[in-house]
Amino acid sequence: MRHVIVVFCMCLFMAQSAFSMGSLTTWQDRYAQKNAATLEDGLCGWNVLSEDYRQPHVLDGLSLEWDYFSIHDKDGKFTGVVAYLVADPEGHLGDPDYVFEPNLMPSGANMACFGKVGKTGARYADYVNFGLNFEAGTSERSFFAEKPGEEIFGKMVPMRKGDGKPDRLILSGKTEHFEWELEVSQIWAGEKAPEGFSYPDYHALKDKTWEVGNDLHLALERTEHWTVNMNWPSTKVDGWIRDLTTGERMEIDGHGYRENSFGRWAFALGGWDFFFMSDLKNKVQFGFQTYHHGTEDLDYLDVDFLDNGTPKSVRFRADLGELGWHHASWAWSPEVFQCRPLDSTIIGINEEYTVTAYVDIGDNFASLLSNVTWVTGAYQITTMFPMFSGAVTRTGTEDVVAEFFGRGGGEFSLLKSPVEKSDAWCNRCMNTYNRDIGYK
Repeated sequence: MRHVIVVFCMCLFMAQSAFSMGSLTTWQDRYAQKNAATLEDGLCGWNVLSEDYRQPHVLDGLSLEWDYFSIHDKDGKFTGVVAYLVADPEGHLGDPDYVFEPNLMPSGANMACFGKVGKTGARYADYVNFGLNFEAGTSERSFFAEKPGEEIFGKMVPMRKGDGKPDRLILSGKTEHFEWELEVSQIWAGEKAPEGFSYPDYHALKDKTWEVGNDLHLALERTEHWTVNMNWPSTKVDGWIRDLTTGERMEIDGHGYRENSFGRWAFALGGWDFFFMSDLKNKVQFGFQTYHHGTEDLDYLDVDFLDNGTPKSVRFRADLGELGWHHASWAWSPEVFQCRPLDSTIIGINEEYTVTAYVDIGDNFASLLSNVTWVTGAYQITTMFPMFSGAVTRTGTEDVVAEFFGRGGGEFSLLKSPVEKSDAWCNRCMNTYNRDIGYK
């Protein structure tokens, strides 16, 4: 009987993700408000492991948190991402002996490394599930997991400011195609800035770096929720990455982006479409987030720039009619067995500023796939390493305030298609993943 109840609760819970997320104050909002210092800090513990977050029941099985770091070497030797992930930390949904408590999530510790090698043009995407035998900090942002009997491992070590260096994270790991050791710190003004950087303190202008989305359509005590935290939108990245296919060690001197997002979310019933980039020369930061199927309160664009030398931090929201996006071209990808976008135009408009960005994806993508569970096996993530070009103008006059160019990243995720499609079908039928701007 207990298993029947679990299945009923799970089905009821997961059905919510087909509906929109609301904007009322909920438990997840209160968690973020209570733990604002943790979300802002960047080196504190994993949210889904905290005492405030944990729940001793099966719904805790949908807990998921990732820490996501992009790497863009200034000479183009490598562009890609290293990510560490904790899911279903108690293994509530990871017991293969119980069909009524199905293995929905990649339970325990996980890690991904994907990117494009500049010298060879090779594109790889590796995903590793370590299971429930892992170490991750509740008070500090630490992580360690390994595959017994193999050389596969992932590690994250937080380092507080000292010896002339700012707060930073030391990332290391090894997958099938890559091995790495990287030092990552946020680029911003003031005492936490890396030495030698003069960068506007956009962080000081933000009320918060995160946004909470909640599914409120069913009156359950614990509803679906997700917190997106673009806490380090521009980072300094140093270290090395080894291409294990060729053995070449690539010394990295570059920049990137960090996002730490978490929640209880039936991700496989939806998906996401996001892009990010930083233009260090023009001192522009660009972060675009959207989640499929009526998640308007998690569809937004953050752009930071200089207006005649004055730092500005502007958020454009889809639910206010300020944000639209359009993928003009699509292609069928047999690698992910789904349509994938070849480009995107993103437009944000408010009374003061208009931001227009063109994202050229082309063949700069890699397929992130995993068969660790039947759900992940039916799901796909198209990781992208596109080129960006865009401008901030004054609304009404079109006077250029700032321009931005360069390499960035992004992802488009969706369930795999049940049948093979064509490029023509994709271009005809994927308009549902575009959104017209509603600003007047």
